[in-house]
Amino acid sequence: MYSLILTLFISYSALAQHSEQPQKESVSDLRSADVLFSVEEVGKEKTYWLERTSNLDHFLRIKDEGKEEVIKKVDGRVAKKIDMDFASRFLRCQYEYPDSPGECKVTLRLMLKGEKQEICLKDEKKSREIQGFIEDLNKRYK
Repeated sequence: MYSLILTLFISYSALAQHSEQPQKESVSDLRSADVLFSVEEVGKEKTYWLERTSNLDHFLRIKDEGKEEVIKKVDGRVAKKIDMDFASRFLRCQYEYPDSPGECKVTLRLMLKGEKQEICLKDEKKSREIQGFIEDLNKRYK
């Protein structure tokens, strides 16, 4: 009798294991970093970006093609200041300065929290705005 109950219990538990719906896997990897902004100088093949890790550490990264990548840890308050400065320049380029008509040779690619913008060679006001930001980064963090 006990063997029959034990057999039924084992059969039932094996059946129950196979009938469960699989759990969804998490796609949020806590080791990843969020890129707050990036600036790519297309002709120079140089990229600047600010990232925030899951520990709320901030790193300014500068990658120059052919050279070693520079990574600087940045204090949270300084990172917020840099991010706000870039955001104001990004929005100014997007909404205040008009696009030049005609063909566009892209010199700068900007990304702010997923929103992208390309700046053309002939868009001088936009280029000056972002070049000023890049110069500030280079002075502070090199």
